[in-house]
Amino acid sequence: MTDLMRIATNVGTVTRPNGPQPPGIAFYDHVTRTECYTPTNRLYKTASVVKASILGALLQRPQELSAGERELVEKVFTDRFASTDAAGELWKILDCGKDDTGSVRPCRAMWDFWAAAGMTDTSASDTGAFGETSTTARDQVKLLKLFTGHDDGVINRERRAYALDLMKRAEPRFGVPSFAPPGTVQRLKVGYANLNDGDYAFRVHSIGQIEGGPQAYNYLMAILTDQNDEVNIPGWPYDWPYNGEQRVNDISEQLNCGVRELNGDGSCWSFKKEECSVSPPEQHCSTVHPLRSHRSQHWVRVSMPNLLGTTVHWRLKDAANGVIVDEGDAVGGPDCVCEKTVYGLYGSYILLVDRDVANPHPLGGTILNYTGDPEPGANQPPVVYAGPDVSGDEGSPIAVHGFANDDDGMPQVNWSVQPGEGVDPGGSCTVIDPSAPITQLTCNDDGTFVLTMSANDGRHGAVTDTALVHVKNVAPILGGTARAASAEDTPGIQTPRPWQAFEVGTPVQMTANFTDPGSNDTHVCAAEWDDGTSDSVTSTGHSCTITHTFDEPGMYTIKAKVTDDDGGTIDKSVLVVVYDPDGGFATSGAQLDSPVGALASAPGAGGKLSVQANPAYKPGDTGPIPGSGKVQARLDGTDFSFAATDLQWLVVAPDEQVAVKGTGTVNGEAGFGFVLYGYDDPDKLRLVVWSTTDGENPGGKVLYDNRRGADYDLDLAEPQALTGGSFQAHL
Repeated sequence: MTDLMRIATNVGTVTRPNGPQPPGIAFYDHVTRTECYTPTNRLYKTASVVKASILGALLQRPQELSAGERELVEKVFTDRFASTDAAGELWKILDCGKDDTGSVRPCRAMWDFWAAAGMTDTSASDTGAFGETSTTARDQVKLLKLFTGHDDGVINRERRAYALDLMKRAEPRFGVPSFAPPGTVQRLKVGYANLNDGDYAFRVHSIGQIEGGPQAYNYLMAILTDQNDEVNIPGWPYDWPYNGEQRVNDISEQLNCGVRELNGDGSCWSFKKEECSVSPPEQHCSTVHPLRSHRSQHWVRVSMPNLLGTTVHWRLKDAANGVIVDEGDAVGGPDCVCEKTVYGLYGSYILLVDRDVANPHPLGGTILNYTGDPEPGANQPPVVYAGPDVSGDEGSPIAVHGFANDDDGMPQVNWSVQPGEGVDPGGSCTVIDPSAPITQLTCNDDGTFVLTMSANDGRHGAVTDTALVHVKNVAPILGGTARAASAEDTPGIQTPRPWQAFEVGTPVQMTANFTDPGSNDTHVCAAEWDDGTSDSVTSTGHSCTITHTFDEPGMYTIKAKVTDDDGGTIDKSVLVVVYDPDGGFATSGAQLDSPVGALASAPGAGGKLSVQANPAYKPGDTGPIPGSGKVQARLDGTDFSFAATDLQWLVVAPDEQVAVKGTGTVNGEAGFGFVLYGYDDPDKLRLVVWSTTDGENPGGKVLYDNRRGADYDLDLAEPQALTGGSFQAHL
């Protein structure tokens, strides 16, 4: 890429009265993690490419885009005539631009977004105009990495996909797509503006992503240019930067064609000649995994016609590792033509020239750097790269991005996975499409696996490369919510049902079904019975069954807990009722101050709540339905009047805590459920009433509750102190 960046920079440099004006170029390849960029101390006015940053700042916010904002965003990217006005409206939404008094707004949302994206060289203009934002090509690639990466820290996956879809449909389109590899998708944003700064005033930019194709490309580029000399065409509806567009297209052509050649696609150009100065443009290039291409023939020519007797020593250096692969001497003079052909080279190369230090004259002449077709008859083994190490969750697809090429086109690819050290016996991974360079795999256990990609061209045998897959454990999934209103809401706990009633001394069977994305995991199930005891068993398959007998009446929140062999754990709870027909009864004639908000139909109403109750099991009752008793309540100052018509169960606990449940009427209308809680000494009451259309047990929607938010377990019900009368538990 060092050579390609140098060529692209030279192609894109224009000469103006104030000297050569190079473009700003940045490049990043997701596959090899290769990054190149021109100096970051040169800033460019963004023109319309800042609209991609505006979109990023909008998507970073916690709230979703409103319908109006979505309409504006759509215009920004797809309607070139309405784009500027729409962007101006969004700029204001982000507290940028100028207010009604002409003062420049602080633009904090944009500054915060640029900081989060690591765009340290991008800044809003003190004029308030969005097109005058300053930036660098490298910062624009950082923005693209945010949109095309996998980090949810700034913008989540769904919103990133929305941004990429907009860039896929963006208009107009130039620069990035120029000579893009066949079969790829190009996502981009362009910008152009004449800011009335005099001659050469046009800024013309293109930023975007190239993805897909048979070689599984995935790379980013940003091209920024200024001082483009344009001529306005009379009668044309808008200024169009013809020369700037061609300049940006030429730069993109060098990058796209060069990348294609480095990846074994020689169809973009078959012969390329470059003339350049001895001193290459300043730039930075680095890579995590350098790839060797099938550029099989490379030669250099050094011509020094004006410096007779000057010796020039040239060296050809491998840009990936710094190794000198060939070198020679040339003596300047009118007849000096020095040429060297080198076969079997792969990758990018840098031509180094050293002048005879004894000669004080400056170095002149021309260096020609050629790239041609492969050596006739030569065929090299495939190039293969398994991609960077990846990570993900057990049981979930993990994306892998490999790469392969060959002189004869795409070689035959195959993926395989082996468990690494420390993986439990039986741990394995399945590759969804083992013959595709970009695919996914799923693993049935956590640990580190070794991923191998092989490429075979049918001539040289398989060539392989490996990467690591770090798989994280995922806790079992039990499902449901604590004390849910119906059995359907707790699919993990099959029995008992929520609020199911059992007689004291009757076995209670807790059965919990669960799933685990890690199908190779083993599990231990535990039950905490809420009476100070617990039991545990090793699961059979993905189901647990544990039985327990309660010795005392009460309401118990049973907790089912499942733990896998890697320490992942999940628990869910279910509330059960244990009654004793011989355990006693309760009586009450009481008043309390009903708090504001207790009655949903009149949330501002407070006042005195009067309660009368005397539920009891008759001699010979077997339960759970009490044979006698009533429950009535009335709230002063409102039309709320409740009367029980049926009792379902009665609990009188040894600690003089009481709960009774049933159905009744509100203001004479049937279809309501109730639970009355009472504590004796000190006397306290709580009444909960709800419509049975919302469930047979109390849930989120309740008509009356003088202790809203408290638990429904008797021990945790937090009844309210009485202001008059009494509540008595008779054991």
